[in-house]
Amino acid sequence: MINKAAVIGAGTMGAGIAAHFANAGIPVYLMDIEPKGIMDRMRKHKPPMFFTPDVAQLVTVGPVNDEWIAAADWIIEAIFENLDAKRELVARIDRARKSGSIVTSNTSGLPIAQLSSDASADFRKHFLGTHFFNPPRYMKLLELIPTPDTSPEITAFVREFAEHRLGKSVVVCKDTPNFIANRLASMGGATLMDFVLARDYTIEEVDAIAGPLIGRPKTAAFRLIDLVGLDVSASVQSNLHGLIPHDESRDVLVSPRFEELRKKQIDRGRLGDKTRQGFYRKDGKTIETLDLSTGEYRPRQEPEIASLAEAAKIPNLSERLRFVLAQDDKAGALARHVVYHALGYASRRVPEISDDVISIDRATRWGFSHDLGPFELWDLLGVNATADAMEANGVAVAPWVREMLARGNGSFYRGGEMYDMQSKSYVPTPRDPKHIAHDDEVLFFHGGNLRDAIAEVERGHWKGLVIVVGPGTPSDALMSVRFCSKPVVAAVLGASDAADLAMSASRIVAASETYLRVIPGAGGCKELVRRVVSRAMKQTPNADPLPYVQNVLETIAMMKVSSSAADARTLGFLSDADRIVMNSDHVLYEAKQEVLAMAADGYAPPPREKNCYAAGRDVYAAIKTGIHMLQQGGYVRAEDAQRSARLARVLCGGNLSSPQWVDEQYFVDLECQLSPLPAARGEG
Repeated sequence: MINKAAVIGAGTMGAGIAAHFANAGIPVYLMDIEPKGIMDRMRKHKPPMFFTPDVAQLVTVGPVNDEWIAAADWIIEAIFENLDAKRELVARIDRARKSGSIVTSNTSGLPIAQLSSDASADFRKHFLGTHFFNPPRYMKLLELIPTPDTSPEITAFVREFAEHRLGKSVVVCKDTPNFIANRLASMGGATLMDFVLARDYTIEEVDAIAGPLIGRPKTAAFRLIDLVGLDVSASVQSNLHGLIPHDESRDVLVSPRFEELRKKQIDRGRLGDKTRQGFYRKDGKTIETLDLSTGEYRPRQEPEIASLAEAAKIPNLSERLRFVLAQDDKAGALARHVVYHALGYASRRVPEISDDVISIDRATRWGFSHDLGPFELWDLLGVNATADAMEANGVAVAPWVREMLARGNGSFYRGGEMYDMQSKSYVPTPRDPKHIAHDDEVLFFHGGNLRDAIAEVERGHWKGLVIVVGPGTPSDALMSVRFCSKPVVAAVLGASDAADLAMSASRIVAASETYLRVIPGAGGCKELVRRVVSRAMKQTPNADPLPYVQNVLETIAMMKVSSSAADARTLGFLSDADRIVMNSDHVLYEAKQEVLAMAADGYAPPPREKNCYAAGRDVYAAIKTGIHMLQQGGYVRAEDAQRSARLARVLCGGNLSSPQWVDEQYFVDLECQLSPLPAARGEG
């Protein structure tokens, strides 16, 4: 059980790790040589480290303290990347910690076993490496690196805790330089840079080709270096070169062309986003790009490669990538170089960095947001034909892949199994027990006609309904959702304008990273009146409803978006009964469990009663007066004032002469009159 954690080292990574433990509800000590100003920096950090400002109260900041180390159940060392400094700190932790506490060293690639070689037996049993990706709150991947002395039970416990409590997707790695994700990324980035710098590519061309076009994120190549920091990426690649003398591809890490470019940029302070200039520079509202031939910035230029426009019209990744790889132009040449080298290098690193292909694929997807890992992508393109194409382009394919093909096995994955090079056969693919592929008890609605789904649940054998609320989810038929005779749970994933749909369900199960807002007109206004205004008036019947109505008005009129699921609760989108799940991959599973639990408890729909408080025309008049004064003072535009006044009328229940309780349909009918509303500032 982890009741209290300690993080030593309050740099960006250490502070981010501490904040995320706090996000998970775990009190944490954050220690540093210079603790002054750390909490202020954490509170102001962009993007936010904390789910809500109140979460910061769980973090206690101070100097390195043996008593705090002794009080923690999990101690994370997160100081700068220096082996000797980390070993010295590990020795101190070993002396101060209580027996049985877990200790991890957070590093992007240092050898884990060397850090604990002189430690006590109990320490070594409870010690392993972690590699949180930055920023820890938002990045999905966590690499765990046990040593030969680490207890398998401790590794299993940390993995389970990280997946379920911290919401991470975990890959267990071998203790090899840079582990899995950074090993592949460092080599892939260097391979790309060496190629483009030897040819007449512009930065815009490279980022247009090496991004979503080939199944990679928009940060592509040069934009990614700016994000990471040129000094950081240079240090990682340089250090890696010295640690892998056996790697046949390592010399590309110290490519003279890239070394020269990096030195010039670093000498001129062009490190990337943190210095506001790197390979891109923002000049006012204009984005400028580094001209690789002159070393100076120039206005951004759109790539003039005809095949890029054609490829962009192909939505399917397999078809699009096949098209690009076949092109006899700069796009095709770079795509072939990047893709073929990535596949070949990944194959040649098995079993050095991983015994199985799925760990490599997951680390690539989860760590760098690629659509597919290398072996998944290889399967997509066809293993045999792609292997031939790779060798024709001078890329070596690992012998075990050729042996796999010679045995008549034409893919790395098939029907829930993956190829295992040790046994030379297919073995079951490890699956998350909380992953749902099919269900015969609960109906899952992913889109389509919501009324049909409700009707199917009402008449069928289903115990209830899970509505997957995400981007673009339709928001019709909400009253049938609200009063369905069987439990309806809204599973909320990521960003969505469908807060009204989620709030109409019997219960909400939301991913911790949930960004909701209400678009007036479909039921969200009614729900916030019921959840915020009406709740307050039930708790304190003689309270003044004005501040509660104003609060809801501000939330809707300003199109407030929750910064997290916890923030959505403070805005009224989630109730105390709704659940927040840290791991987004588990939301559907947990939503199903909620349906089954409510059904087992004899679920009954809410009664149709007068449960919504209509504040009436006096409150409406007071709000209108306030809006008018703001408009006269020049604080709001006329169209925004008009929009807010229309919203206020609905939230107050219209022109009722006195406050009264009304049913939900009354507010729904009023709200339907709002659509469409004039756009708020910044919309459209």
